[in-house]
Amino acid sequence: MSIIEETARIIEGLRNGDSTAQERFLRQFAPRIFQFIVRMASHEQDAEELTQDTLLRAMQQIQRFDPVQSTLQTWISRIAYRLTLNHLRNRGITFQSIDENITALTATEEAAMSQAFAEADDSRTELLQQALDQLAPDEQTLINLFYYDDLPLKEIGYIIDAPPGTIATRLHRIRRKLYYLILKLQQQ
Repeated sequence: MSIIEETARIIEGLRNGDSTAQERFLRQFAPRIFQFIVRMASHEQDAEELTQDTLLRAMQQIQRFDPVQSTLQTWISRIAYRLTLNHLRNRGITFQSIDENITALTATEEAAMSQAFAEADDSRTELLQQALDQLAPDEQTLINLFYYDDLPLKEIGYIIDAPPGTIATRLHRIRRKLYYLILKLQQQ
């Protein structure tokens, strides 16, 4: 049975209240949703609770899922994203917008940054990780979805409720921000 057929069976089973479908749903989606959330929330205990909340909400709202708009994984990730952002805001974590004062990278700066991290060694990797840690959670999420999860802009846009062009612009600004953060870290 293909993944698409398996997912269709899970959706149908959830819509009919089938406990076997609920078990398969949890087994299939819990690990990826947990990984998605823990990268945003940073605390494993919070991520476990948010994963449970996300999956419960997804099962309760499965009637709203539309396979024409997204995959089931993307739809659940959207629920997880919103719940996690709300959780972080409730904990007092502020979200800073990307610094609009950061000027565009010159072609030389862009090439230097690309080359530096293409030839990654331990010190460069450490610098990049330190810079990533300084990003706001929503900026980190965009980086994770695009570079680590390898999702297309359309799916990322669905998850965070923004058009693909906006996602591309935000990613460009985040890369510029990372460049300047790395420069700053190198000067320390």
